[in-house]
Amino acid sequence: MYTPLHYQVSEYDCVPTALINAVSYLFTRKEIPPMVIRHIYLYCLDTVGRNARFGMAGTSKYAARLVGNWLDSYKIKGFSVRTKFLEKEDVRLDKEGEIQTCLEEGGVVLCNILLTKKEEHYIMITSIADEWVYVFDSYKRTRIRGMKDNVSILESSDGRSPNLKIQQAWLDQADCKRFCLGPVALREALLIRRLS
Repeated sequence: MYTPLHYQVSEYDCVPTALINAVSYLFTRKEIPPMVIRHIYLYCLDTVGRNARFGMAGTSKYAARLVGNWLDSYKIKGFSVRTKFLEKEDVRLDKEGEIQTCLEEGGVVLCNILLTKKEEHYIMITSIADEWVYVFDSYKRTRIRGMKDNVSILESSDGRSPNLKIQQAWLDQADCKRFCLGPVALREALLIRRLS
């Protein structure tokens, strides 16, 4: 049985929630070892905010990469993935890019986007079709203002379908302020493919 995808429980846990959703999307509940869930939460929410409070700035890109490396090396019967962390100019949505290849092979892509000029957020891309990028956004939204049909909320009645679609050209922008990959220097993505 496949598990419905999850929404964040706080303002800060987009990375661990996206990772849990990626594993839930690729594997049935019985196939997911507890060690995988444990390590996702062990490594994430590693930033330190004011007054030495952990997690107040979410998860660092180093922790996202560490979880990806750990998942790539953790192999047991019934659970095996191949991961790759992309940065900067390698994070691109064109047909020759690694993101499209991963999606075509049945994988998912966890991608860092800009929600505002200073606020970053991880989403899970499940497919790209007809100039639209289909994602599951773990931050539950009821509306999105001011996006002029570049970003649309989708109904996800089965709990596993994309709940957001973003125009591919809009998402791939370097100089926009909302719902885009943003400047090349900030771009990061984690590709996850099921092997077993």
